[in-house]
Amino acid sequence: MNQPVASEPCSLPLRQIVPLSLRLLLLGCLLLSLSAHATTWIVQVGGAGQAYNPQFLTIEPGDRVRFANIGGFHNVVADNGAFRCARGCDGDGQNGNGNATAQLWTATVQFPTAGQFGYFCEPHGAPGQGMFGAITVRGLPPRPVAAGGIGSALALALIVFWVALIRLRARG
Repeated sequence: MNQPVASEPCSLPLRQIVPLSLRLLLLGCLLLSLSAHATTWIVQVGGAGQAYNPQFLTIEPGDRVRFANIGGFHNVVADNGAFRCARGCDGDGQNGNGNATAQLWTATVQFPTAGQFGYFCEPHGAPGQGMFGAITVRGLPPRPVAAGGIGSALALALIVFWVALIRLRARG
């Protein structure tokens, strides 16, 4: 025959609950921050031929593209004039220089919004011809987590946990 077992109030001491709660909060923040990281894609410039590799690339809003000259006299210029890069980018605030050069170089451009962005090499192409490429940024940019999002839900869960624990300890 089964005998009912009397349950005792939570006997976890407060000095163990605080570190556990902080760990849960930290884990939630870490998981939230991991989902917000952008990807950096590599596009090789030049090398054995006068081409970008890959020539066409599809990315997510907020991702970055690092153009890397692996040989030859090249640069990368946006069809719409948004960027002009080689040894840095024109107007980057760091003395960047978008003039074509045979030196090995890398330049990183971030794409925060959806759309299609064509680019070309000034000495060897033009928009849509010769040495050119395009980056397609999918959909809409990720929406920021609002006040009622994951972080707030985790904080609310911790508050409810604390209140329930305090009430249990007060009864026992």
